[in-house]
Amino acid sequence: MEFSIATLLAQFVDGKLVAGKNLEKKLGCEDEESINKLQITLDALEKIGVLVKERGKYRRIYEDDVVEAKLRCSSKGFCFAIQDEDNADDIYVRESHLSNAWNGDRVFVKIIKEGSRRRSPEGEVKLILERSNPSLLATVTNKEEKYHAIPLDDRLLFELDLKQNGQDLEAALEHLVHVSVLRYPLGQHPPLGRVTKVLGSDAEEAADVDIVSCKHDLPQEFPE
Repeated sequence: MEFSIATLLAQFVDGKLVAGKNLEKKLGCEDEESINKLQITLDALEKIGVLVKERGKYRRIYEDDVVEAKLRCSSKGFCFAIQDEDNADDIYVRESHLSNAWNGDRVFVKIIKEGSRRRSPEGEVKLILERSNPSLLATVTNKEEKYHAIPLDDRLLFELDLKQNGQDLEAALEHLVHVSVLRYPLGQHPPLGRVTKVLGSDAEEAADVDIVSCKHDLPQEFPE
């Protein structure tokens, strides 16, 4: 079973210790691969100080200068982290402090500069809790004999490498396509995607139903 960091951390309440086996059961990790993924995640969260391990069990650590928020970005590269509380300050996040987070992602943000009367507090993304863009609309380009997808949403400031998967990418050049994300940015590696559907030469030619379905990841095929 696939799980997000947000889903994993939701299992920790009231500072109680939780056993790894208990987490496996709650998150539906039944096969060896998913159990290994869970252990890698737990080790990483322990290393960055989100979890602490005591007597073989895990407990969540809370920091006063780290808040949970949702990113809202602009086409100019800067973002604000919007907290869930109505009266909480929006936190300004520079592009260099996004840590590969994208518009709409739910994140932990560490406050690095307190706000003033005229300025918002400033922060940096410490951890990506949940991705909000499993797929996206994009235009296909070819640079240096490699195919890339440029997101239609100008708040997504990156390009994806495209994996050859049987689609005629040459025929899709400069066309509007639906791209599924296979890998999010990892270190110096760019995100990787695959074209799942060619929608048309541009947004004007593409069918409205296809655009809406692809943008919101709605199913387009149903059993009888």
